[in-house]
Amino acid sequence: TTVNLHQLVATFYKPEGKRTKILADELNFPSDIYALQSQLRIHGYDPDSHLIRVKSRDGRFLDEDDIIEAMTDEVALVVLPTVLYRSGQILDMERLTRAAHKRGILIGFDGCHSIGAIPHSFSDWGVDFAYWCNYKHLNGGPGAVAGLYVNSKHFGAKPGLAGWFGSRKDKQFDMEHILTPAENAGAYQIGTPHVLSLAPLLGSLEMFAEAGIQNIREKSLRINQYLMDLIQHELGDAGFKIGSPTEDVKRGGHVSLEHKEAARICKALKEKGIIPDFRAPNIVRLAPVALYTSYTDVWNAVQVLKEIMVNKSYEKFSNERGVVA
Repeated sequence: TTVNLHQLVATFYKPEGKRTKILADELNFPSDIYALQSQLRIHGYDPDSHLIRVKSRDGRFLDEDDIIEAMTDEVALVVLPTVLYRSGQILDMERLTRAAHKRGILIGFDGCHSIGAIPHSFSDWGVDFAYWCNYKHLNGGPGAVAGLYVNSKHFGAKPGLAGWFGSRKDKQFDMEHILTPAENAGAYQIGTPHVLSLAPLLGSLEMFAEAGIQNIREKSLRINQYLMDLIQHELGDAGFKIGSPTEDVKRGGHVSLEHKEAARICKALKEKGIIPDFRAPNIVRLAPVALYTSYTDVWNAVQVLKEIMVNKSYEKFSNERGVVA
């Protein structure tokens, strides 16, 4: 994912005149921020002054008005998440793209927490580029090859980071020292993909094509609502706060539960065979994946969580994350 971001920024970040800054947000996944800082340094700019990170008003969500207000005439590129990795908030990508283009700014999105969970219409919305991992909702497994999207209006733009796998396929094995880029988004590939990591996606993507993303989205919304309803009904006095949007249109495919003992609660859940994510400082992140999680699974998970809270079995663990969260 980060390699794809580096490629896309290297291709589409073209500082000129007073337009030299990159706009992101303070809730974005750290790897994206590291890459943007790195790209700014490569261009000779100080990230402290040239990477704008839009503030969150409450630490959970971003306000699109605040993002649009930050799209000044000093901004050359905007990079934002489609869905916030902590809270699960969906940003209004169409509105943000329209606002960026109105100001002459290119815009791209990190789809790691939305791909496979919600429908996307990047081309219809005019999004310039996007990138994502395939190991979360697309079920490619750890180390799965990532993906990228480039709007067809940019086809022909030379890749900022060139590599042999970006060749037009009928030219790739000519072994010439002049690159003939592919005439589509394939031009932005760099090296040979990891074949064994691609293999699980062959099966997964066939299932997604058969099930249909609209059906997956509908199931995802229902089962996540069921999870939130159960939390409120079964654990209303256990100190949990739902940190995800309650409106369907604003929520991705996971639910974030806030609790002061979140790290140790996650460890207790893992001991019982339920695998959550811990997200600092206080989030238990649960993702009922539509393709294979049943409503019974959700019911059982909440009962296990209730047992953990009633018996306080989480107290035997330290309230600190492990090496992997």
